[in-house]
Amino acid sequence: MRTFTYVEQIDRSPDEVFAFMMDFTKASRWRNLVRRVEIVGGGPPREGAQVQVTFDVQGQTKQVISTMWVYAPPRRVGYRNTDVGITGTFEYKLEPSDRGTRVMFSADVRPHGFMWLVFPFLLRQHRARYRDQLANLKRAIEEPASLLQA
Repeated sequence: MRTFTYVEQIDRSPDEVFAFMMDFTKASRWRNLVRRVEIVGGGPPREGAQVQVTFDVQGQTKQVISTMWVYAPPRRVGYRNTDVGITGTFEYKLEPSDRGTRVMFSADVRPHGFMWLVFPFLLRQHRARYRDQLANLKRAIEEPASLLQA
């Protein structure tokens, strides 16, 4: 079951889009609330890698460890984590199109235990957090090359 899905057309090749997405130094430019993303223990992205995401929520810095459950460049990457009674499974799929790349982001957010009671509220928060993510990615990667180096 998918909780929500967003799609964006980006005027770059799948290779370019995937490379930009996997350059974790650029994560804060397009991922809402994200300050930093890094592979735990270093090394390249790979299936099974533990990824630490540092983000700001309501004035507080928070860290979450996700597992990269799929890594298939340049077409697909996915993360999964369980935090505070909620399991989130997130996936990006990239498909070539006439104008570049069609990027689809989907999320499956499932509460456990008492979290079912607040799930409607949390679902709205998650949808709002991720709603503009692909539009941000599009803007960031389609900027002129001089701005990408900044």
